[in-house]
Amino acid sequence: MSFFRNISLQQLWSGAVHTFLKFPMVLLAAITGTATVIALIEFDFKEREQNLWLIKLVLVCSVGLILFFTLELLARRYKLAQRGRALTWLGGLAFLVLYYFLLPDEPELKQVVRHLALVLALHLLASYAMFLNTKEENAFWQFNKTLFLRVLTSVLYSGVLYIGLVVAIVALDQLFSIKINEKIYPELWVCMVGVFNTWFFLAGVPLDVEELEQREDYPKGLKVFTQFVLLPLVTMYLLILYAYFGKIVVQWEWPKGWVSVLVLVFSVVGVLSLLLIHPIRNIAGNTWIRTFSKWFYRALFPLNILLALAIWRRVSEYGITEERYVVLALAIWLLITVLYFLFSREKNIKFIPFTLSIVALLSAFGPVNMFIVSEWSQVSRLENLLQEHDILVDEKIQPAAAPVPVKASEEISSIVEYLTDNHGFEELEDWFTEDFNARLDSVEKSTDNNWNMKSTKRNLVLNQMGLSYTAVDVVASMQYFDYALYGYDNSSQVYAIGGYNFGAEVILQHDQKRQELKLGKVPFIVSVDSNKLHLQFEHETLTLDLLTVIKKLKKGKGTIRTQQELTYSLQGKQRGAKVILKNIAGTEESPKVEINRLALLIFVNVPE
Repeated sequence: MSFFRNISLQQLWSGAVHTFLKFPMVLLAAITGTATVIALIEFDFKEREQNLWLIKLVLVCSVGLILFFTLELLARRYKLAQRGRALTWLGGLAFLVLYYFLLPDEPELKQVVRHLALVLALHLLASYAMFLNTKEENAFWQFNKTLFLRVLTSVLYSGVLYIGLVVAIVALDQLFSIKINEKIYPELWVCMVGVFNTWFFLAGVPLDVEELEQREDYPKGLKVFTQFVLLPLVTMYLLILYAYFGKIVVQWEWPKGWVSVLVLVFSVVGVLSLLLIHPIRNIAGNTWIRTFSKWFYRALFPLNILLALAIWRRVSEYGITEERYVVLALAIWLLITVLYFLFSREKNIKFIPFTLSIVALLSAFGPVNMFIVSEWSQVSRLENLLQEHDILVDEKIQPAAAPVPVKASEEISSIVEYLTDNHGFEELEDWFTEDFNARLDSVEKSTDNNWNMKSTKRNLVLNQMGLSYTAVDVVASMQYFDYALYGYDNSSQVYAIGGYNFGAEVILQHDQKRQELKLGKVPFIVSVDSNKLHLQFEHETLTLDLLTVIKKLKKGKGTIRTQQELTYSLQGKQRGAKVILKNIAGTEESPKVEINRLALLIFVNVPE
């Protein structure tokens, strides 16, 4: 009974109100973001398409949550009065409004990556915001230890509470036959994560730096976890990596690219272990911690060389992409960190989040960020390949006069696809004529389907080079083909329909290779089976052998074809049909051919 007397509803309410008053803008951002996500769950697909601004609002709220949290920490640290706090809120709101309008209506990969980098940098900033220009290292560690444990506790409470509420809802459904909308489960989860979890976490955030500096408590469980879980993992990774390093030296071969991931994982786990046991390094009986720290950073030196070799091999062969840029940036940061902790007298652990936040911001927003460098690298590779095969002559694209080797065609196709997906072709505009650049722009404006738009632009560029899209599967020698009608997805196309009284547009894909239609009162089935197109009527079936079509198309140049090349007439005893292939794509692994996508225009003459 004493437990319930001590934890009363009034105390819970007053504690919640106190937390809100300490972090009002943080909780408002969390509540707004949660309500927006719930609205998106309630909407159907069409409504979500019409309200894309809500997705932008969710992204802004996720930034606002951690931004306002960091601003509150700074306000507490520098003892700002209420007017000062209000000014920081206005500054934060101004930044969020600007961020909202800078985001495109449909954020793509580049914007998502930048968003994640911004959120990461703000989280790291929050870890040291109250300890700028101070030497309160113990307070810094105690603060982040408390946040770490608070996160774990809030996740546990949120998870248990969610499961309990779900079981209660299911019980109401099963026992009392109460109709439950299935959307309540994801919405309840969003509420738990967005509001309850945030509120509970904020209630335990320490704000008194002087008090934190005086604390010397250290959870025994943390030492046990670090000493008997993390450190053995670090040792295991170290043995594996040094064994592999020895193999490279003996066999004198290039390291595999995957080793860079293992080196980074080893480094992260090792650094985390040292951070967790940092406060007890000087206690009697823990001299092994200082020894481990010293030798850990020394052991990283050869592994940095291994990491550099692995990165250099991939970059020299395939150029820089966003992923390789991130690995390269982390490798440089890791080397600087190693040098700092080996040769600096201070060895302040705040160096780790401080420098990592700078790396995150510079990588995403700096003057030589990952997107600028990656685009420059791939355009440079493409320029060299095209010049080597006489496709780029005097800075102008002209169709390949001679057959291009498969490997070169694969590399060119890969780069063009990468530019299509990530950057567009603005850097290549001078290579093409004004009319062709206008065609590329018209493709983007004439289709609402992002996948079709990118596929069409890629094929147009390759076709201008006199090439077809060529890619080889990583596992097997699987070639991809993708042929499309000139002006595909352009509503201004004109088709001759003389002699036919019905028309239909049909799309068949790998997950749906059969479609039932009605031509007036006549049932009509379109299907693909054994790489043959079947137009099935009540008493007759017309068939087009798609393998023959693909073989014919492979003999031509480029992936964009004329209407005449992609038009086929089929004639049966009772009915005739005209088939126009707007798009045919799939894979070929000799002798097997698999058609994954077929977009058709079908014209049929059916007696009234």
